[in-house]
Amino acid sequence: MLISYRCLYSLLISSIACIMVVLTSAAHNSQLPVRKCAGGQSLRLGVNLGTFGFLENRISTLEAPRQTHWSKKFLAKREATPHSAPYVVSIQMMTPDQGLVHYCAGTIINEHWILTAAHCLSSPQMVANSVIVAGSHDIHNHRGEAANIQLRRIDQYVNHELYLGGVNPYDIALIYTKKPLVFDKYVQPAVLPEQDAQPEGYGTLYGWGNVSMTAVPNFPHKLQEANMPILDMSLCEKILARSGLLLHETNLCTGPLTGGVSICTADSGGPLIQKCCEDFYEQSNIIIGIVSWGKMPCGQKNAPSVFVRVSAFTDWINQVISTATQIM
Repeated sequence: MLISYRCLYSLLISSIACIMVVLTSAAHNSQLPVRKCAGGQSLRLGVNLGTFGFLENRISTLEAPRQTHWSKKFLAKREATPHSAPYVVSIQMMTPDQGLVHYCAGTIINEHWILTAAHCLSSPQMVANSVIVAGSHDIHNHRGEAANIQLRRIDQYVNHELYLGGVNPYDIALIYTKKPLVFDKYVQPAVLPEQDAQPEGYGTLYGWGNVSMTAVPNFPHKLQEANMPILDMSLCEKILARSGLLLHETNLCTGPLTGGVSICTADSGGPLIQKCCEDFYEQSNIIIGIVSWGKMPCGQKNAPSVFVRVSAFTDWINQVISTATQIM
């Protein structure tokens, strides 16, 4: 969760208050808070400055260069092949002056459910004014991609009950859309990992986040990707401890520690993907991480990118979906 410079001024939005609905899990006898939209009021939103913070929304976007090698100005992100990651969605908020604006990403896991970061849904008022945009590559090309795009409301959402906000563990959430997504060439689900699996090697980050390594942001219209090495947890803990930050066992860290590649503003909630599997299995895209927090400016040396490790929550995800489906 990083702070975008363009978010320093407050944004006045008309929004809808939310009522909390409690779901009870028969299997675990625990309560799962699901928020459902209702009512209406206005709220003025502000953003606090900080070196570490949420990968927050930005107010406008700029066309980013196709970047395959990093410089002192741009991260080594590159434009993804159009619609090569049909499981990635843009979460966009309706604003008074600029219409829909991207602020987080998510990952489709079935027709009704999308996986994202809990901090993306920390404001019920923002969520009430937000939509899910599936099937998009260029989030500014509304006319050209109209036939591919599927828009859905956020009808309900579940933040992990142990998430405390800020740079904390359990930064995971599920979004429910009552109208199912229709799977086609442009919209497809990703696959959940096995519970407690420990990913190794590399993962691929997808998102529309900032590609600038300076204080001046540069936000792409088109979906970007970056290959990122998975770091040893003990090494990542030592590096983050120098900044007084703690890593949790449910986190996942990526490098490279040499800099130039990292998560950045507005990548929040987006996926880290690994391709699977053996030759005799059908090819699958496994979501191993959810963008959570990192250091600003992006791409610094010895500044790991911190994700939620999805395999720590596979059982929780299935529990939420199963429990919620029973009462919807």
